[in-house]
Amino acid sequence: MSVLPGFPTVIFDFGAIGQLENELKNRMIERPLIITDNGLTKHGLVATVRDAITNIPVAIYDGIPPNPTIGGIEGALAVYREQDCDGIIGLGGGSVLDSGKALRVAATHPEPVIEYLKDPAKITPNVAPYITIPTTAGTGAEITIGGGIHPAPGEHQLGIRSPYVQPDLAICDPDLTLSLPPVLTAGTGMDALGHCVEGFLSNNSNPPTEAIALDGITRVVDYIERAVTNGSDREARWHLLMAALQGGMSIYMGLGPIHVLGHVFADSPLHHGALITASAPAVIRFYMTKGDVALDAKLEQLCKAMRLPAGSDLATGITDLNTRIGLTSSVRELGYPNEDLDELSGHAENIHFNFTAPIRPTRNEYRDIFREALG
Repeated sequence: MSVLPGFPTVIFDFGAIGQLENELKNRMIERPLIITDNGLTKHGLVATVRDAITNIPVAIYDGIPPNPTIGGIEGALAVYREQDCDGIIGLGGGSVLDSGKALRVAATHPEPVIEYLKDPAKITPNVAPYITIPTTAGTGAEITIGGGIHPAPGEHQLGIRSPYVQPDLAICDPDLTLSLPPVLTAGTGMDALGHCVEGFLSNNSNPPTEAIALDGITRVVDYIERAVTNGSDREARWHLLMAALQGGMSIYMGLGPIHVLGHVFADSPLHHGALITASAPAVIRFYMTKGDVALDAKLEQLCKAMRLPAGSDLATGITDLNTRIGLTSSVRELGYPNEDLDELSGHAENIHFNFTAPIRPTRNEYRDIFREALG
């Protein structure tokens, strides 16, 4: 049995960004800080959001790196304080949105942010207001209560998991995802699928959330190839952003070994979504060898959700989908440098995602999973 916390308020549809100013006023935010990355500044999305706020002064920090770091958060914090801000708008993908969770703590708490990464129990309800605006369709970070922050580039990430970092509001506007390039459309879409898969397979039980996870999987399968092929396909963009939101809901069930591998591989600058989808087939094959009746039944439900015939090899189904959208199922092909299986498996067995895995791999089993995932 599991008890899931409530989700934040979500405004979802084309043109939803038009409600941002009223939402700021409703929350009595008089000088928000938009945190983002410089790519979104260059592509005009920051200007689009800024233009939606006509009567409120806004500060902007666009120095969040592709993988979130304490340095990026500290840079944003300096601007927050210099500009006397009283709320945060996270505009971007998972790196930006997770950085905002740490920033809302740093803005109101006395210790350096690393102390709250080391011990999230120190986080109190006294956090800065936070609105998320996703520009990718994959991470689900717009609604979740946790995130990963790297102390420095190339170092293993630390978690910032607390109900107090959950965003107050998510504005999900598919218009903001139309310019996402094919490779990121593919990687973030399959990240959403990974969240739904692991949430569904979690050892927690919550039938409504499991139904949401299965529906999210089907949306990804039905629409990701269309969005990769034609980024201006508005119907496909709507459904992928909804699948990402459903993936975020699924995360509340807990994740598992696919995200253990993603966590271990995150000591590299490689894209999180690409790492997750490249890791998934090896973990699914591990499950398929265990002969667990209840788990096998769930794997069959996943096949159905992915539009695969009954009795299909689910791992091969994911690999085939990766291939069709231009992604690899080999982490080595992505450019991951470390091939020390003992080191990788040793790190994996202590990661918290193991606690909600339907079957927890041993260190030796993780060694085999890493060997296959590396390809």
